[in-house]
Amino acid sequence: MTNGNSPASLMARLRFVLRLARRLIRSRELARSASIVFVAGLAILAMFVTLRTLSLSGAQIADRDLGRFGASVGYGSIVLPPGEDQFVPDVQAQALRAGLTDSEVMLSASSTPLATTPARSVPMLEASWQDEPFPDRYDLLSGRWPTRPGEVVLTEPQDAPEIADGALPLLGGKVTLNVVGTAEDQFARTTNLLVAPGTWASLDPSLAQGFPVLGAQPLLLWSGGDADGAVTAFTTAIGDYTRRSPTADEGADALVVGGTLRFREQLLERPERTSIERTPAGYTIPSLLLPVAAVLLVFGLNNRRFRQTSTRLVAVGVRPATAAAALTIAASAWCAAAAAAGALVGTAIGGVARAVIAQLRDWPPGPIEGLAAPPIQLLALVMLTSVCAGAALARRKERVSSAVAPRSRPESQAVPAAGRRIRDARHLLAVAAWCATVAYAVRVDSPAKAMILTGVLTLAVLLVIPDVLDLVLRVLPEGGPRRRLALRQLAADKLRAGAIVAILTVLLGASMGFLTLLDTLIRTTDQQAYPDALPGQVLLADRASSTLPPPTALLQAVEASGVADGLPRAELAYLFTTDESGVPTRSVTRDGHNGNLLAVETAGQVEQLIGHSLNGTQRAVLAEGGLLVWADAPAAPTPTTRLAVKEGDKVTSRTSELPVATVDVPLVEWRTGTDAVMLRSTAASLNLPVPQNAPLIITEVSDSAAKAMQEAVGRAGIDAQAVRIYVPPKPPVPAAALLATAAGLVILVLTAVFSATRAQTRTLRGYLTRLVSIGIPPTWARHVLLYQYGILIATSTLLSLIIALPPTVVIALRISGFVLSIPWAQLLTLLTAIYLATALAALRSALSLRARERLGTGI
Repeated sequence: MTNGNSPASLMARLRFVLRLARRLIRSRELARSASIVFVAGLAILAMFVTLRTLSLSGAQIADRDLGRFGASVGYGSIVLPPGEDQFVPDVQAQALRAGLTDSEVMLSASSTPLATTPARSVPMLEASWQDEPFPDRYDLLSGRWPTRPGEVVLTEPQDAPEIADGALPLLGGKVTLNVVGTAEDQFARTTNLLVAPGTWASLDPSLAQGFPVLGAQPLLLWSGGDADGAVTAFTTAIGDYTRRSPTADEGADALVVGGTLRFREQLLERPERTSIERTPAGYTIPSLLLPVAAVLLVFGLNNRRFRQTSTRLVAVGVRPATAAAALTIAASAWCAAAAAAGALVGTAIGGVARAVIAQLRDWPPGPIEGLAAPPIQLLALVMLTSVCAGAALARRKERVSSAVAPRSRPESQAVPAAGRRIRDARHLLAVAAWCATVAYAVRVDSPAKAMILTGVLTLAVLLVIPDVLDLVLRVLPEGGPRRRLALRQLAADKLRAGAIVAILTVLLGASMGFLTLLDTLIRTTDQQAYPDALPGQVLLADRASSTLPPPTALLQAVEASGVADGLPRAELAYLFTTDESGVPTRSVTRDGHNGNLLAVETAGQVEQLIGHSLNGTQRAVLAEGGLLVWADAPAAPTPTTRLAVKEGDKVTSRTSELPVATVDVPLVEWRTGTDAVMLRSTAASLNLPVPQNAPLIITEVSDSAAKAMQEAVGRAGIDAQAVRIYVPPKPPVPAAALLATAAGLVILVLTAVFSATRAQTRTLRGYLTRLVSIGIPPTWARHVLLYQYGILIATSTLLSLIIALPPTVVIALRISGFVLSIPWAQLLTLLTAIYLATALAALRSALSLRARERLGTGI
């Protein structure tokens, strides 16, 4: 007699299992149910390729920032005024003595005013461009590289002002550069001025008076030599410059300069964080959850069929373990094949997205590194989940179950011992997951961490889905035979229902959560983008800060132009005083707050300032010595408040209670850092710090008059951007990775819902056909389908809201400046599309049932 555990017996059993699995694998229903795994694989690989495309590699970053060189040092260490002609030769000489080879000193003036209206600035970069220091960044399109001082090559020339006879006016027309060519910047679509060596030294030093923020930062780049020698060379040149320049800041030491070192090797080894790392909801979290949920859905949809097949096989003498193994192999094969096919198609779709992104982006697409890892991880998760689901199938006692089961059972019969152990373990894991959710929520301080919180919260919700589904099925009233049929059938096959709820919850929660986060980020960006002045206003202030008074020369230029004659104007006093270096010495705020206060002469000037009329209450508060607090200020008080006078951070005195009213004020630059306005007479009576001179705001200014003021100031040799006029801010554009993730998740959830509902219908086709065959109208079958779909999707929707909303609420509460915004319209549109897709799938299936019933065919 042959031993059942002998190698020959085991091989025979294995061959039998494989032969049986090969027959079971022919099931069309099993193949169709695996389509959700195909969708998961497609989505994961498409998002991986897309997000990798949006990320620059270390080599690309090095090409952008270092060009052909191996290292750099210097940005931020010092700012050179226009006309400085000794620093660059000194650095070059020191670099030569330090033994540096292939070195280059580059100057960057990041804010160089163009002679345009509205006034704006662009970067100006000085280097030996004929030697091609950045060969992989700048491509010469026409002309030649600049070689003589005063020559320039433009990038993005269509964004530059009109050029007459090759002359480009700068600095209000005080400087004219000779345009000798145009170039393309591979990493940006903005205008840069690439000027020849010596251009900065050729500028008139007196330009610093009219353009106080005009300055150039030096950068030393080299290919060969010692980094310590480069730091010493740069530090020595800085020391020499500060000793001969009375206006220069104190020289930096070698430690400070060394902190600006950058090496090509470091960029290659530790590049910037990729879009995948910055956007966990785009790839990292879905790549872990989707394969598991999809495979569990396949086993859940086929749960009843697997039980029936296993029962028949056991009835003809096949061991239960052998039957379970064959079913597991068949399901695993289809899941693996679907995942592999989805990965291939997803890679192709990602390639198409990559080509589109390459045309739309400002910089080149990133390389697709590590493309082998996602498919391997996908297949590993699919196989591991299949094995675990198959093991659960093998442990399950084989028993024949009726198609319609009671909604509840006696406790003694409800759950076997093994099932109770699994349930208890799941409950422990759920408690741990919810505790982890709370613990991690207090650490959220970035959108990326909010996405990780979404993943942890998703796991916690998934672990309680069986309990939630039990509760829903117990609470819902039957209310008629059709509802009773739908509820009893769901109760008889909770594994299938739970699998559908799980994957829909994951996808709905991820998509709705990301749409909410995206809308919050857009709203926050929008709140942070505001004009310098309101429409019809012109603010005259110091170029360095809108809180400081304008220079006398600027006021004289505006008055000489005559454009502002007869227009209403008001001094806008910020209630703080400063020392000679501009550091505040005394200030006043609302008690317990940090916002500064403004003061003007009359209530009429307040109306000019805020752009609308005051009501009677607001005028009365000002007349009574009170203040108007911005309606969106933190904890806007009513009806009274006290003011705190400070020296530095120390409160030296407090006022008595003052009357208060709130007022609506649009977001604008001049109100940044403030939260209220009062009359100057009130400030004087309270002995508050009032500056002697203040910025001047002119109202009722036409667009043409505002531009004329900027032109007049520019012609006077003063930075025209000190004349702040209304320019509509650009609409907020979120990062491309966020947009790609949002679009991918929405498409995925719609596809998954349609696939899941179709698979659910195919699974129930035999059950519904039997109902039709015993006289139940096909309309009833359609109602049963729709009611089941409604229960499953409504449950998934409620659970997904638990996943979607808390992370965004947490980030809005935890991070200062974030504005919570829930896109109800987009969410309702998404849910409407989902329910419509579900109804269409159910209707199509019910019509198919009716057609089959007419033909008298079974399913």
